Parts: sequence; C-alpha cells; structure tokens
Amino acid sequence: MSSRPVRPRTAFALALVAPAIDALRGATDHNQLVRLVEAIAREMGFCHYAVIDHDGLHLGRSDRVDIKDYPAAVVERLAAERNFRRDPVLRGCIFAESAFLWSDLARIIRLDKRDRASFEFGARAGLNEGITVPYTRLGDPIGSCTFAGTRHPERAQLYLGPAQMIGIFAFQAARRLVRGETPLVSARPLLHQRPRDCIVLAGQGCSNKEIARKLALTPRTVDGYLTEARRLFDAHDRTELVVSAVLAGEVGLHELKGRQPE
Repeated sequence: MSSRPVRPRTAFALALVAPAIDALRGATDHNQLVRLVEAIAREMGFCHYAVIDHDGLHLGRSDRVDIKDYPAAVVERLAAERNFRRDPVLRGCIFAESAFLWSDLARIIRLDKRDRASFEFGARAGLNEGITVPYTRLGDPIGSCTFAGTRHPERAQLYLGPAQMIGIFAFQAARRLVRGETPLVSARPLLHQRPRDCIVLAGQGCSNKEIARKLALTPRTVDGYLTEARRLFDAHDRTELVVSAVLAGEVGLHELKGRQPE
C-alpha cells in the first residue's frame, strides 16, 4: 500500500512521452522547439534545461545545437571561463550508457574536489538535481539534453525513463533544425593514425611508456604526438585532450573501454 502514491506520478511521467515526442518531431523552427523543451521541463517539475552540442559550447557557433535556460552564473562558469571540459555532467556523458541522475554521477565517473565544488556552485544557483541524456553517434560531436533544478529532487528518478526517450528526440529535433538553417561543415581537426592511437591509449589509462611499448614507438615520440595533439585541441592536459577528442568525434566511446585517463 505504501507504494500507491508513487504510481500515479509514474503513470503521469510516462503519459508525457508520446505527445512530447510527437510535438518534438513536428517542430519546424527554433522558437517552437524552445517553447516545447521549456514546457516539457516544467511538466516534469524542472526549472532549467539545456539541449547542447558539447564541442561548440564555449564558442557560440551557429552551426551547433545550443538551446539552454541556465542561471547566468552557471553559463559564465561553463563557457566564458572555459570550464566545460572539466564539468562533471558533460564529462559523465562520455561514459554513461543512457540518461543519468546527477546524484548518481559518482557511479559513472570519479569525482574529485573540483567536481564537488562544481555541484555546490550549481546548487547555489538553483541546479540541485538534474537528469542528463547523452546523445552520441559515431563520427558526430557528443551532445546532450538536460533537465535540472527542482523543488522535489526525490521525484527526479520517476522521470529518468521518460527523459531518456524525450531527450533523444529533443536533441535530434534541435540538430535537424540547425542543419536545415546552416549546413554543418565539419571543422574537426583530423588526427593522423599514430597520434590518434596515442590518445586512445591515454584514454585507457596508459602512461607514455606503456603507449610507446604498445605502439613500438619511443617515449619521446609519444610525448611529441600528445603535445602536438594538445595544441591542436587547445587542451591543457591528458584529461582535456581525451575529452576533447571524444567530443569532436575523433575517438569513439567504445575505444575507451569504460576507463578514464588518470
């Protein structure tokens, strides 16, 4: 009997899916899509949302998906201060297999004090809990759909399944509209095979010496490849390099085998 109060909410959450997907598939312009995403977020009890391509987040590129209603302080921290590569939610999208609660991120990636500081900062701005749906397709940049900030964080898990389905269609609709307005021309820095191999192995947690041994190269050559790749992606360290290569579609998620760079 104690579970009965939850069931109507669960049914209500699932009832959102079909009409939401129909509306998203029928969206014909950017403003209509924004109104739909906002309405869906409100129906699920969330105050904020973001449907974004991760690789263009800090550049404001017109050929990338960028629909968001986040607190200004959070946008400033992510984009203008170039913290997007270190953001735990965006980083979690690389390793998550499906929609996830922010409160469950510690099961997906290792969280450090900077990650905890990010969550504390977000919570102060009103992003106390969220659901993020990664959107990945081999050869394309990673994107995601997020619903965040709620007065009832204990209910967020009820919307995990509906958010997964709705989030995928929301991102697909956004990307379709972007491609219709401005043809997407790949601006990815194409990696040569050996530097790419080095990044993949770095993403699997290998040291430079281990990479050199596996690829029959010298450690100095490996260091040179990784240094040049960091310059290419404007990455400050190995973690940013691996994340940037994945976000740009140069490295497939399956190649990392669920491990993270040290």
